[in-house]
Amino acid sequence: MIGESETIASACAFAGFPLDQVCGGRGTCGKCKVEIVKNGETKEVLACQEKVSDELIILLKRDQINKKVNILTEGDLIPVEFDPAVKKVYIEKESLKTPPCSGDWENINNLLNVDIKTPSLELLQKLSNILHKQDISGITLTYWHNELLDLDVNNTEKDLYGFAIDVGTTTVVAYLYNLHTGERMGIYSALNGQVSEGADVITRILACINNPGGLAKLQEKILDTINQLVEQAVNEHHIDNGDIYYVALCGNSTMQHLFLGLNPEFLGKSPFTSTTTSGVVTKAKQLNININPNAIVYFLPLIGGFVGADTLAVLLSLPETDHLGYRLIIDLGTNGEIVIGNKDRMLAASTAAGPALEGGGIQFGMRGTTGAIERVNLQNGNIAIKVIGGGKPTGICGSGLIDAVAEMLRVGIITETGKLLKKEEYLNTCPPEYRGLADRLETIDGINCFILATEEQSQNGQKIYITQKDIRAVQLAKSAIYTGCNLLVQEYGIKPEQLKEILIAGAFGNYIDIEKGQYIGLLPSWGVPTRSIGNAAGAGVQLFMLSKEIREKTYDIQRKVTHIELATNPYFQKEYLKNLNFSKCNNSYR
Repeated sequence: MIGESETIASACAFAGFPLDQVCGGRGTCGKCKVEIVKNGETKEVLACQEKVSDELIILLKRDQINKKVNILTEGDLIPVEFDPAVKKVYIEKESLKTPPCSGDWENINNLLNVDIKTPSLELLQKLSNILHKQDISGITLTYWHNELLDLDVNNTEKDLYGFAIDVGTTTVVAYLYNLHTGERMGIYSALNGQVSEGADVITRILACINNPGGLAKLQEKILDTINQLVEQAVNEHHIDNGDIYYVALCGNSTMQHLFLGLNPEFLGKSPFTSTTTSGVVTKAKQLNININPNAIVYFLPLIGGFVGADTLAVLLSLPETDHLGYRLIIDLGTNGEIVIGNKDRMLAASTAAGPALEGGGIQFGMRGTTGAIERVNLQNGNIAIKVIGGGKPTGICGSGLIDAVAEMLRVGIITETGKLLKKEEYLNTCPPEYRGLADRLETIDGINCFILATEEQSQNGQKIYITQKDIRAVQLAKSAIYTGCNLLVQEYGIKPEQLKEILIAGAFGNYIDIEKGQYIGLLPSWGVPTRSIGNAAGAGVQLFMLSKEIREKTYDIQRKVTHIELATNPYFQKEYLKNLNFSKCNNSYR
């Protein structure tokens, strides 16, 4: 129930229409603007600041209601032997005859290939009520390692399901598996419900610290998101929630804390300590996840600092051949994670790129949803754009922003220092074939801008443009990533040319044009082959659920990774400032 002390943003989230609050509801980003009708007057307000009141009408635009988000779900799965963590075994009635004066459970345990410890009182009570029924064909046991999770009458071996879940700061992807056959039945994804409380991990940590009940609220939002995906899956496949016995999850360090309800305050301040970096095992009933109450919920181990279980899952997803030579792995996002090394030794670090790469803090920035410009090309004095979902644009997402900046740099609209030229300046320097682009250069509210879409070309009837401030935000983000890569390679003690490959993981890394990212100096080139590996974190957490071999080597890989805190590197600030300029480092891009 929403009270009058709540904001419009809270009311919209409660109704299932979370608004973008990149600034965490501080009223500084302007992304949550809505129209309202109050006392007969229609006006535009910031939903995170305006309180609800009697007879208030909130007018949401179509794109605020129907947010179809481009969520990367696919990642290559290496071949593994199917050996799931949770199993079922059926015992026929004839074998269940307990010898005189002995125990039913002890008789059952003697029939198994695994020694299961004495069940909980709850399951012993269930056993006492079902074992000696005359109308059953036998019983089915569900177990995890040496722990009994459930008992069923008759043969239910085929009714065994599990979810592997990649909990991202922005999006959540859940993979439903039949753990009897190994079949992947479906992939389900949604925006992380926590986006209504802030776009990045630092904003959410601050929400936990500064707001009474903030941690409980953020935990509830991620659990609600996961329960929605579970409900979608069970409805689609007509399965019983009670037959889902396992959930494996990965996510960054902040997502681990918020999912488990752990206080993240000290993760967000130096020396950036987690409550635990070990894998955390609990039961579904302790988190109110709508599956079998005794189902195992396993959050994978963290690496350290802000380098979390998602990065470990990326490493689990790689075939053995990818661990033989030196490789640099970059997971791009608000918080970029970087790993370098081989099968014997790895270093990992995180670097705060800020929200610009995901559209946050950008004048017309937005997530990769319907209406976002995702591709930009400047050809023969004209602009060609590609919009998610087709139709007219409402803003620009991260991949479109990188495209636009790279193209503007290539044709000389912006300089290597990041200066956005005025129309007159550009006309004095540009090649004849690009003169038509000069008409797109304007000064709006005293700030130099480049127009991507005119009023007639946009969905909302207003110009969509890149500002000088937007370009500076890209410079800050790209310098953080590039500097982190440079310093980590130096810390490891090899030269960049010794790398066999550079691997780009994550949704943003999948959608951006890698050559353009290298051209502006967001990604290193170094003459090394570079490729995207998709949602490798999602692939890794699936493998963890499906393969005993992968589970057994998880902690071995974790031990081989040493976390490096880049902020304490004495050269970081100097290198960061040096890398702010655009480098044009990929000469093959034209």
